[in-house]
Amino acid sequence: MTTDTEAAPLYRVSVLATGFTRMWRAWRVLIPVVIVNALLQGLLLLPGALPYLSVAFVLVALLSFVVLVASFGIVAAAMLQAVEGPVSVVATADTLRARALPLLAWSLGLALIVTVGFALYLIPGLALLALTPYLLLAVEDGQRNPLAVNFRTIGARWGRWLVTVAIMGAICFAMWFLSALDGFFVTGAPGAIIAWLVLGLVASWFTCAWALVYRSVNLR
Repeated sequence: MTTDTEAAPLYRVSVLATGFTRMWRAWRVLIPVVIVNALLQGLLLLPGALPYLSVAFVLVALLSFVVLVASFGIVAAAMLQAVEGPVSVVATADTLRARALPLLAWSLGLALIVTVGFALYLIPGLALLALTPYLLLAVEDGQRNPLAVNFRTIGARWGRWLVTVAIMGAICFAMWFLSALDGFFVTGAPGAIIAWLVLGLVASWFTCAWALVYRSVNLR
């Protein structure tokens, strides 16, 4: 993999608008993964594992995390193809198979660091998320030093990164409000499934938007 900060961008004025259009190139991968992930995440609530440290809670949390990472890995592999052209289901599966362990390790590390950030205060946690939008994409892309590639990509398109983070932040705030309403009116597993369906589609949209910027900087 090479990095070329002078590469022509794959998006027009709005990377989010372009990302929303191109993500549907991967609909054959995207739709099943979002639905299956939402169903599994919702079903994991059925055992009634309470939010305190116990064997049942730890097992449910780990299983939920693994399902989430696998879902992201499939979607990210598809979006890295979608930003440039058609999406191959076989190529997506091959990418996930090749990068599964590194993706799981980096995802776990990122989750732990972000959790520590949020434990300190809201702003450190949000800042860590904002500063690592390309990290897992770089892992999925097979980069040897994903963290360095993440920061190089931010530096190459820092204005685009800043604007996109701000807009995504506003969208996430609106989603947080809507999820609170969902949790109030629809409780338990059904409410969780609805929330995960919406979250899955929005996360896929965001992933495609970041993949557009990432691939504009990091050539194959």
